Amino acid sequence: MADKKISALTQVSDTDIGADDLLHIVDNPGGTPVNKKMTIGQLFENIPTHLAVDDITSLTATASNLASSFASEITLSGSTAVEFTLDDGTDVGQIKVIYKTDSSSAAAEVTVSSWGYSSDTTDQITLDAQGEAVICIWNGSNWFPISNLGATLS
Repeated sequence: MADKKISALTQVSDTDIGADDLLHIVDNPGGTPVNKKMTIGQLFENIPTHLAVDDITSLTATASNLASSFASEITLSGSTAVEFTLDDGTDVGQIKVIYKTDSSSAAAEVTVSSWGYSSDTTDQITLDAQGEAVICIWNGSNWFPISNLGATLS
């Protein structure tokens, strides 16, 4: 195995990943590189920098679906409400952030296809002021709000 390229190794399946699985680390690559090992658990318990997300969709006055990205930034103008939809998630534990950045009086009205918060079937999330935000989690069947900053939930 020592003569096998990393790119030639078999990829581990998502269901087989565990906290005790090992990763190959090159410590001090800018100085004197040393090969070391680390568990996945160690990695996620000791992240040495901030985490950033580059999966942010900017949405304007066109109705669209919000589920395809990690975060949806909504920027509207005028006073006409815009309807959006949030379809089912793709992975259990998926997080979805929705926030409104503009100061217009236009509301973003989000209909969630599988809403676990209530049995309401229309406009379950309404963001109508700058800075309003909702964070939801997908449990495999429904979206549930886990944080709400000023949005109307029904």
